[in-house]
Amino acid sequence: MVGNSETISYVDNGKLCQFHGGLILEHHKCDSMARPLAHPLLPEYLRVSLRLNRGNVSKPVVNTGDKVLKGQVIAVPDTPRGVYVHAPTSGIIMEITQRPVASPDADLAPVVCIRPDGKDQWAPRQAVTEPFSLSRQELVQRIREAGIVGMGGAGFPTHIKYQKPAELLIINGAECEPYISCDERLMLDYPHELLQGTRLLMHASGAKEAIIAIEDQVGRVRSVLEKIIREKHYPGIRVLKVPTIYPAGGEKQLIKVLTCQEVPSGGIPMDLGIVVQNTGTAKAVRDAIFEGMPLIQRIVTVTGDVVGEPRNFEALIGTPFRHLLSLTHTDDERLHRLVVGGPMMGYAMPEVGIGIDKTSNCLLALSEEITRHHGPLMPCIRCGECVNVCPQELLPHQLHWYIKGENLEMAREHHVFDCIECGACAWVCPSQIKLVDYYRYAKAELRYLDYKKAKAERARERHEKHDRRLERLKAERAARRKRHTQRLKDPTAARENIAATLERLKQKPARSSAGETVSVSPESDKEKDNTAKTRANGTETIPSGKDNNPA
Repeated sequence: MVGNSETISYVDNGKLCQFHGGLILEHHKCDSMARPLAHPLLPEYLRVSLRLNRGNVSKPVVNTGDKVLKGQVIAVPDTPRGVYVHAPTSGIIMEITQRPVASPDADLAPVVCIRPDGKDQWAPRQAVTEPFSLSRQELVQRIREAGIVGMGGAGFPTHIKYQKPAELLIINGAECEPYISCDERLMLDYPHELLQGTRLLMHASGAKEAIIAIEDQVGRVRSVLEKIIREKHYPGIRVLKVPTIYPAGGEKQLIKVLTCQEVPSGGIPMDLGIVVQNTGTAKAVRDAIFEGMPLIQRIVTVTGDVVGEPRNFEALIGTPFRHLLSLTHTDDERLHRLVVGGPMMGYAMPEVGIGIDKTSNCLLALSEEITRHHGPLMPCIRCGECVNVCPQELLPHQLHWYIKGENLEMAREHHVFDCIECGACAWVCPSQIKLVDYYRYAKAELRYLDYKKAKAERARERHEKHDRRLERLKAERAARRKRHTQRLKDPTAARENIAATLERLKQKPARSSAGETVSVSPESDKEKDNTAKTRANGTETIPSGKDNNPA
């Protein structure tokens, strides 16, 4: 691991590095930045997804018909990578059902439908007056209880990144997608909150230095933040511009630009002593600690060529897409595809009734003219353009060849899991091949194969343990029989065993046919005389039972 002083020295010398490949795209952020941040009214209903972070589903703790308060926990995690889910406002639970959610596959997942009551009544909150008096562990636990995840798109639980100390904290404000402006809007409207959240994350990570990275085309953001840093004296925090080259906002690419170091294949930034967080995550941490507010809202960019008034909204989690699109006067007749995220890494949604989740940073409404393919799909000509733009320095055309031939293990060996799915290869492909779809398919299939392999391995281990247990029991029984045989062959031991058995029989009470305990001790002389007299008089009592039958 490289020490913090060496990591920062690259930046101090002004030697920003450059990652391999990348694209220079035409940006459309001015469209949504031309209007101030909006706070929409409560929608008719909220649809809160319980699935986040690549399939982890939280367990609901409410039922249909329950009344909930704003900020109340409605679902708890059942895995270490799960997250808490809170009610975005007060209201009534209308249903808990399976519905499509705002995920890459738009698959069915548990969704809690809440009808707001309009009161927006808060549940009891626990704000911290002296947050820096908390230990690292206490601070991380509060972050976990607030349900905070990475809000840049991946949805990785924030508390997982702070299991051990780091040396450098990077706040990622470099939005590389050409339409998304939610982070820029946040940094302009909530600069104090962003810097307070950055300080809290420095405390949680143990880092002494923090860098807020922004694109070089948003100069006003840097001046606003640096002014507050000087006035409030935030030590160890700096604002740096990075070139506007897609995908400069990728976690690994940003680390390369700022530190000239590369995250190893299959590794994570913590391998270099670095933690990377989104600007929205930093503000959410500040709100959770200073105000006791869990993650129940986020800034969302609504834009596209069919949107009449593109802008950013600070919307509640679970707000239906339809509600935000109606506020921007979207042309429903021309709407051909609704994408969550940007045009490069975003994913299309099947309906507009889905609610935004904690990772929904943009709603991109596009017409058919924009989404139409320019030319038919053709075979790969191995031109190598995809290799030139790949920021991970992979061989996209070779991966495509292996995946198309169902040789998934070779795709694994060629580091398909290092693909960040930025879409740069598909963007420049002259054959119009949807390369990212192939990589996503390969990753899903390999994960499933690994799951089946692990399941079979666990079954094999259980079978072997079962066989070993049977062998052990068999050996123990054989040893007991051997010891018993040896004792029987010993005359002294045999006599002792017989004596012990007779003694047990004398002490063991007998059971009569009626179930009453009868003593087996010898009869007294008086009892013997009474029995003899009874028999002599011919009046001996015959016990009741089957033998008493006259037949």
